[in-house]
Amino acid sequence: MLIYVDIDGTICSITHGKYEIAQPNKENINKINKLYDEGNQIVYWTARGAVSGKDWTELTTLQLQEWGAKYHELKMNNKPHYDLLICDKTKRIEEI
Repeated sequence: MLIYVDIDGTICSITHGKYEIAQPNKENINKINKLYDEGNQIVYWTARGAVSGKDWTELTTLQLQEWGAKYHELKMNNKPHYDLLICDKTKRIEEI
């Protein structure tokens, strides 16, 4: 299964654009890592920089590595910024 996972507010704290101070949520990272270990393809997809135009790829990659997040791909700079996503395939991390 191909699974796209948000970063801020899902596997780390919400920092309102101050991504350097994001704190990992180990419980949620472990949930995603379990999905990875079960053979699912994990893609982290973030809107970091969507509003500011700043490229956060280097910091985000380092954070994922430091937090022990397992994944196949990181997608940056192409996720739209939105306040609410309504989708028939959407799950909250609490449902996993």
